[in-house]
Amino acid sequence: MPSSAAPEWFPFALRLDPLAAMLNAELSDHPVYDGVELQWFDDDVHGTGMLAFLSRREDRTVDYYAAPGLRLDPRGYGIGRGTRSWTVTTFDDATLRVEPDGVVARVRFTDVDGRTVELDVDDRDGRPRRRARMLAPVSSGIESPRSLLVVWMHEFDLVHVTDRPPVFRIDGEDVATGRLPGRALHRRHLVKYAGPLCSVELCAGDADPARTDDDTHARVETTAEDTGVRAVVVARPPHTARLLLDPPFPDPAALEPAAARSGRWALHVDDASVTSGAWRLERSGDDVTIVLDRLTAWRPVALPPLMRVVTRLVPVFRRWPTTYAWRGTAAIASPGAVTGTWRRTGGHDGRAYRRATGS
Repeated sequence: MPSSAAPEWFPFALRLDPLAAMLNAELSDHPVYDGVELQWFDDDVHGTGMLAFLSRREDRTVDYYAAPGLRLDPRGYGIGRGTRSWTVTTFDDATLRVEPDGVVARVRFTDVDGRTVELDVDDRDGRPRRRARMLAPVSSGIESPRSLLVVWMHEFDLVHVTDRPPVFRIDGEDVATGRLPGRALHRRHLVKYAGPLCSVELCAGDADPARTDDDTHARVETTAEDTGVRAVVVARPPHTARLLLDPPFPDPAALEPAAARSGRWALHVDDASVTSGAWRLERSGDDVTIVLDRLTAWRPVALPPLMRVVTRLVPVFRRWPTTYAWRGTAAIASPGAVTGTWRRTGGHDGRAYRRATGS
C-alpha cells in the first residue's frame, strides 16, 4: 500500500540528488593537488551554477568552491579524508555542458591559497557518442563514511583524443593528468565526464531515520496491514532510486524479547541494480540491533568494450560496496529513535585506481 511518508519506526533514510553534469581528472604531477572535479547543477533543489573541488595530495582533504546562490549541503561532500575548506566563489569563467558529440568545460577561479586554476576541455567532433551507465568509484576512497553514497552516471564517457587536447593549468603551469595504457588504440584521455547523473545516499548519518525525503518525491510501499515496509522509492526526474526489502521490514517494537528477524535488501538506481545485501533485527531487552551487511559487488551490464576492460582490470569499480556495513540501534520505548553508523569492513584500497592509471 503506497504512502508518501515512512512509518515512524522505519530506520532507513533514502535520499536522491540530481546533477546536470560532472567532469573530473586525476592530476599526476602537481605538488599540491592530486585531483579536480567540476559539477554543474540546474534544478529546483540546488539552483543553477558550478561547484569545483580540488583534493590535496598530502593529506587527501578537499577544498570546495561553490558559485553564489547554489543551495548545497557541505555535509554531503565528505569524500577522501574530509573537507578542508568550503568557499563561495565568483568564477571568472564557468561552463560545463555534455552534448551529443562530446563535452565542453571551461573554468577559471582563484583557490584559497591565491593560485589561479584553469580548465579548458572541448572534444566535440560532430559524431554522436555511445556512452556507458557507470557506478562511480568515489566511495571507495571515503575513510569515515556518513552514508552509503552511490553516484550513478547515466551517460558516462572519457574525453576523446582530438586536435584540441585538454588543458589543466594551476598558477600558470600546465598540469598532467593520469593515463590509461594503450591510448593509441582507444583514443581517450583519462578525463571523465557524465551528464545527467545523480547521487543517492542510504542511511545518511544526519538524516531523520523515520523519513526518506520530502513527501513530494518519496513513496513508501507497506504491507496491507501496515506492519512492514516493502519498498521506498525516491524520484527526481529523470532519476529514480528504489530500496527493496524482502520480506517486508517489520516494526522493531513488534519483536518479542530475544526474537530475531532477517531478510534481503536491494538498491536500484534508474532501473539498474547497484548492490544488495542482508538485513537483520535482534531484540535484547528494550533495544533492537539493526544491521545491513554482506553487500554485493556491482555487476555492470552492456558496457562499451573499453569500460568493460577498465572495470575488470581495476576491481575497485565493482567491489567497493562489499566493504561497507551499517549497524544501528532502535529504542523500543522511543519509536523512531534510531542511531546508526556506516563503517568500512576492510579489504578495500582507495588508491588502487590511482596506481593503475599512474596518478
